[in-house]
Amino acid sequence: MTNPRLKDIDGSLYFITDTKMCEQAGRTVAQTVELAVAGGAGIVQVRDKHATDATFAELTLSVLEAVENARSAYNITRPVPVFVNDRVDVAASLINDGHDIHVHVGQDDTSVPRVRELIGNSPLIGLSANTPEEIEVARTHGDFGNGGVDLLGVGPVWDTATKEGAPAGLGIDTLKNLTAISAIPVFAIGGINAERAAQLKDTSVSGVCVVSAICLAADPQAEAHKIYDAFRN
Repeated sequence: MTNPRLKDIDGSLYFITDTKMCEQAGRTVAQTVELAVAGGAGIVQVRDKHATDATFAELTLSVLEAVENARSAYNITRPVPVFVNDRVDVAASLINDGHDIHVHVGQDDTSVPRVRELIGNSPLIGLSANTPEEIEVARTHGDFGNGGVDLLGVGPVWDTATKEGAPAGLGIDTLKNLTAISAIPVFAIGGINAERAAQLKDTSVSGVCVVSAICLAADPQAEAHKIYDAFRN
């Protein structure tokens, strides 16, 4: 399924940040983001469940700057949208200040209608889903650009330790089945590295979401390029 609001975006590689992992690898989140975008990440999500709202806002601003630095340095002409995970109030404040911010929420986070109420129709909304029922409910929120969900994060496809309390991996066959019934673009998430990204290139997913494989990489730019290439080629 295509979404005209995503037509100028290359979402093949969707990078999700993890502050502790970046620090463990000896880099800031912003440094990691800049390298990931240089390597091919076309969407970035800022996720930090433990930061205060003020710290999270500063983190998001540093990521926005990092994305623009990478686009300028590597002559990337396509837009690279920056999502925030769950922090809808922070997102709304940054949007009101003129920043280009989008929002991703989980099933237990702020509801999609409430997110739309707070941020308006222009920003993109992503939603986590891993059952047919959750995907069907996502369709009820409206059309693209008219209150609806713009993309779905479906998974975990493989078991993952990145997210606390994550369920067991769905597997590729279940991912394919969920993608087939979705009227919203699907991005696979959970335990994905270059080898596994290659296994997903013949599915109908729009892109792959990666956390640890890039955050912990010795060379995030090279790793991002490797994953991007594995999925696309």
